[in-house]
Amino acid sequence: MYGAATLASDYRSILGAIVRFPASVLGLVLALVTVGWLLRGWRFSYYLHQVCGDVPLGYSISAFLAGFALTGTPGKLGEAIKGVFLKQDFGIPVTRVVGIVMVERLMDLWGVLVLGSFSMLLFKGWEHLFLICGGVVIAGGIFLCMERLYRPVLEWTGRFSFMSWISGKILGILSTGRDLMTPRIFLVGLVVSVVAWGLESFSLYLILRGFELPTDLLQANFVYCFSTLIGALSMLPGGIGTTETGMIGLLNFMGISYTNGLPAVILIRVCTLWFAIVVGVGFMTYMLAKSGKR
Repeated sequence: MYGAATLASDYRSILGAIVRFPASVLGLVLALVTVGWLLRGWRFSYYLHQVCGDVPLGYSISAFLAGFALTGTPGKLGEAIKGVFLKQDFGIPVTRVVGIVMVERLMDLWGVLVLGSFSMLLFKGWEHLFLICGGVVIAGGIFLCMERLYRPVLEWTGRFSFMSWISGKILGILSTGRDLMTPRIFLVGLVVSVVAWGLESFSLYLILRGFELPTDLLQANFVYCFSTLIGALSMLPGGIGTTETGMIGLLNFMGISYTNGLPAVILIRVCTLWFAIVVGVGFMTYMLAKSGKR
């Protein structure tokens, strides 16, 4: 897709701009993104401790990063693969881990929503769509807390033999999610999300400035947060296509042309999506090798 987008523009100038991008800024961006991942890895360990008991922090973060190998799946649901390792090594039910992954995704979106709200009014005409996306995210959190809505339905469907297994699994996943939505746990997860995703938002600002494009921190923040929201809600693998389109559209709204903005979009996605997949493959290999020695 990035190749096609590049060919649709002046590919020589785009590739040249990427090649000339300051290496020091790129290193700083990768460092910030990595710190954000480690914070979210700690949050995963914290969630495990709340509902599954003690799992070593190093193991939790390794399993979290291994899930990045499948971060390109719709809604990043493939990251639930880390539940296989936790089931094998600690006997934790996979449904528990899937429930944690669901809350992770929800809290990521809450964090992005909070961050984006600081810059929303700078983009007249876009704020309505942002609020609609925010409403969907908030509704998801409210639904998760209202057990009296979904438990009777799932218990009723569970009476049918062909639905009993799936109904039980879904109820287990939702129950885990509800357990992680208490005020204290919610607040911890939200703070981590805001900081972690704020680092990625700041990374886009650094990249735009590295390409000498006119922007400020609040503008870059909204571009990243809004694009991340629509990419996640589209349920496309890795948000590919929708996230990039959102970024290019918002940059164009800021007066940055397609040709000038595309290198920045490509670079931030390489640093936050494709770099994550590469890291995930490395940790997945490590976890599989470690598991094979047991």
